[in-house]
Amino acid sequence: LKSKLKEAGFGGIIGTWLEEDSGGKNYAASYTWKIEDRVIEVRTKDPNNESVALMAVNASNGQIFQAGADKQGASSLGEWKLDVDGSAVLSLIVTGGDGGQFPLGIRHKMIGQDKMQVTIQLPEPIRMTLVRKNKK
Repeated sequence: LKSKLKEAGFGGIIGTWLEEDSGGKNYAASYTWKIEDRVIEVRTKDPNNESVALMAVNASNGQIFQAGADKQGASSLGEWKLDVDGSAVLSLIVTGGDGGQFPLGIRHKMIGQDKMQVTIQLPEPIRMTLVRKNKK
């Protein structure tokens, strides 16, 4: 996984990211190695929800996949598509706590080393800028 991310200019995703305008109060995400170079834990938090997912590579086809769940009972399964320009799209199928399913796309674009533009691809897209949390 590490080599695929680095090759696509997305190796800098590891760390904690805060929504810039609110200092992380409206949205925060962290990407942490759980198995060095192979599995990343993705945690997100907003005022209404929290989620945890794992990102890894399917060894048989090279696909980067992600599987996760949130505190409201929803689950998600999807695939990352990486571009050499430092952008990545996570295409998910989300299953709500009620069993209903819907597709969801989330575009990520690295802007230098400490900023990332995220667009949740809805009929009315949600765009936010995340900044890397300073290590203290």
